[in-house]
Amino acid sequence: MQPASGSAVRTDFVQVTLIDPRGRVLMQERDEHAPVWPDMWCFPGGGLEDGEEPAAGAVRELAEETGVVLAPEDLTDLGQFELVTDDHGTFHFHAYVARTALSDRDVECHEGRQMVFVDADPLPDLDLVRSTAMVAPVLRAWTAAHPFVPAADQHRFSGVILVDRRGWILLQERDEHPRIDPEKWGLAGGHVDPGEEFEPAAHRELEEETGVRLPPGDLTFFGEFVVDHREAYGTWDLMQVYVAATDLTDSDIDCREGRQIVFVDPDVARGLDLTAGTTDIVPAFLDSPTYTALTRQERA
Repeated sequence: MQPASGSAVRTDFVQVTLIDPRGRVLMQERDEHAPVWPDMWCFPGGGLEDGEEPAAGAVRELAEETGVVLAPEDLTDLGQFELVTDDHGTFHFHAYVARTALSDRDVECHEGRQMVFVDADPLPDLDLVRSTAMVAPVLRAWTAAHPFVPAADQHRFSGVILVDRRGWILLQERDEHPRIDPEKWGLAGGHVDPGEEFEPAAHRELEEETGVRLPPGDLTFFGEFVVDHREAYGTWDLMQVYVAATDLTDSDIDCREGRQIVFVDPDVARGLDLTAGTTDIVPAFLDSPTYTALTRQERA
């Protein structure tokens, strides 16, 4: 539903959400104690106080429910909406949005079961409060028109996933020395050097860490991911991932960095203590048509 026209219409309540650098949106899972719409998902928000302007109410509700403090000018008004209910009549509300560099660990849950950033793609599959469902398509359009702008000091990374004949994927167990995510599991890969492109960096890093040298063109681009490296560098960084099917086994891998670099059963991989980036990348890859195609290629 499109925003209702006419600024003179009263506003009964407000919604506000934040969009992180990955394009995920901040949402609240309501619990069984919510006075309306229990056990459903919504954006933070609530009713306005007497004489309160909608934008001021939005930042107040956000602070009360999440601990995140913004100014009204930080928000973009997505418009005014009309919600018609069978039992409580007609309501009018404003929906607000803002880009943020925060993540789940920066958000407090003062109301409901949890307050987390949720992937916007399957958002319609959640059990949404009706007013939230009305805003969702407008929010998606705004997000597409206002992409994440990386910081000037953002780092670039390339990662590689090889898939063996069993469908197992090559992963590295990091040791205690790395600045980023020590003692966790991640991809073979690393920094893209200044002036270097992502794909050559993927080939270089794979050879430096495993001794495996693939012919140019053997790697296929899988996807680009925004990774939270604020703890190590203070930035959200960009990582491109490249993949390939392989006849190699663990005995062909020379572990030159970390504790071990081995092929891992995909079911086991999902349960490992993964790095910040790999937490998103591994399930996305294993659930993708690309992974399915590579496993078929290996069986052929």
